[in-house]
Amino acid sequence: MAEIKPFRAIRYHWEQLSDREMKSIVAPPYDVIDEQQQEQLYQKHPANVVRLDLNRIKRGDSGDDNRYERARRHLFDWMARGTLVHDRSPTIYIHEQEFVDETGTRHRRRGFIALVRLADYEENVVLPHERTLRGPKRDRLQLMKATECNLSQIFFLYDDPPCDVDEVLFSGPEAEADPHVDICTDDGICHRLWPIADESRHRKIAQLLKGSPLLIADGHHRYETALAYRNFRRRIDEEPADDAPYEYVMGFFVNMHDPGLQVFPTHRIVHSLDGFDFDEFCREVESAPLFDVEPIDDATLEDVDRLREQLEESGEETTTFAMVTPHSERGVWVRYTGDEDAPFFNDEVPESVRRLDVSILHDGIFDDILGIDREAQRSMSHLAYVKSWKGAEEALSGEIKSWEEAEGVPETPSTQLVVFMNPTKVSQVNDVCLSGGKMPQKSTYFYPKILSGLAINPL
Repeated sequence: MAEIKPFRAIRYHWEQLSDREMKSIVAPPYDVIDEQQQEQLYQKHPANVVRLDLNRIKRGDSGDDNRYERARRHLFDWMARGTLVHDRSPTIYIHEQEFVDETGTRHRRRGFIALVRLADYEENVVLPHERTLRGPKRDRLQLMKATECNLSQIFFLYDDPPCDVDEVLFSGPEAEADPHVDICTDDGICHRLWPIADESRHRKIAQLLKGSPLLIADGHHRYETALAYRNFRRRIDEEPADDAPYEYVMGFFVNMHDPGLQVFPTHRIVHSLDGFDFDEFCREVESAPLFDVEPIDDATLEDVDRLREQLEESGEETTTFAMVTPHSERGVWVRYTGDEDAPFFNDEVPESVRRLDVSILHDGIFDDILGIDREAQRSMSHLAYVKSWKGAEEALSGEIKSWEEAEGVPETPSTQLVVFMNPTKVSQVNDVCLSGGKMPQKSTYFYPKILSGLAINPL
C-alpha cells in the first residue's frame, strides 16, 4: 500500500532568516492567489516563493522567456546564492498549524511532511474525492517540467484511530525543542516546523502506514500532475529506475482522527437566474415530496451565531439548509425527508455520495427545482461559493468584501439566494473515497491551507 519515505528537501536557509523574513517569503497555495495578492507577495520579499510557484505572466512571453522558465532561473539562482539550501540528510518534518475559527475556538492541527510513492488511482493506494480540470494540470505540468521539483505539498489523510504514528512523531526530542520555523501569517494562523533526522523513527512511520490507503484532502490537480510527470520521465529517461525521485511526490500527512483537523462549510450563492421569485421557489420546494420548509424567525436571521447553532443542531438529525434571500430579508429552513433512493439521483451515483448534504442540494434543489444543471454548476454561471459565514453575510447585503473567501462571484453580483451549509464530515469524505465516488465541486474546505515555501522536493 502506501510507501512513505524521508527526503532531502530544498528549503530556505532558515538559520539565516529572522521570523519576520521567513514570514515574508512564504505564500498561500497557488490556486487561491489572485492577481492582487500575487503582486503583494512579489512586493513582500525578492525571494518570495510565489516567484517559483506562480510567477507572473508578462506581455511578450515566449518559449525561452516565460513564467515557467523564470521560475526555473529563480530556483537555481537562489540555490547558488545560498537563499535556498539542500538538506544534507533525508528528513521528515513535523508540521503544526494553530488557528482560531469563526466561533473563537482555538485548534491545533499536526501532521508531517514526507514523500509517498506515486500510485495510479486504480491501485487503491491513493484515493481521490473530486474531479479535476485539464487547464490547471497543464499549467502545473509545465512548471514541474521546468523546475523539476514539487514546489508545494499535497494534503493527504490517513486512518490511524489509535494514533500510533502520532506517538512516533511527537514523543521525540522535538517535543521539547524550539521549532526551526515558527511564524504567524497575516491571517492569524501560526505555522511551526521541526525536522526529524532519526532513521529508526522514519522506518517506524513508514511501517505503520504501509497498509493504509491515503485520501487526498486537497491537491487533486497537483497529484494528477505528478502522475503525468512520472509517466513523462519514464518515457524519456534512458534507464528509468524504480526508485527514481520522480516516482514519489511530496505530501503533508494528517491523521483523520487528529482533533485539530477541521472541515469548514462552503456556502452557496445563487445569482442571475431569470425570473427568480423567492416565494415561488419556497412553494416549489415545499411541494416536492422530499423536503420540509419552515420559516426562520426574525431573531435568528439577525443573529448569525444563533443561525449557525440552529443549523448545526438540525443537521445532526437530518440534512438541513438555511436559505435566505437578501431582497425580502426572509429565510427558510429546508430539511430533507428522503433517503438515498431519491429519484433526482442518477443511477451511477454511489450511496456514499447520495448521503452528502451537498449532493442533495445540488441534485435535488439546484438541478431539479432551479434548473441549474451539472454543466451550469461546473461553469458557475449561476452559483458562487463563499468559504466563511462572514462572506455569506456580506452576500446578503450585496457586497462581498472577503474576496479571498469567495469564488465565482460576478463583477456585478445579483444575489438572489444564499444557502448556509453544514460542513461535510471527515468520515463522509472517507466513505466517498473508499466507494470510488466523486463529490460535487466545493464539497470540502479543509482549513487551514498549507503554506508554500516550507519545503521543496527535487525530482
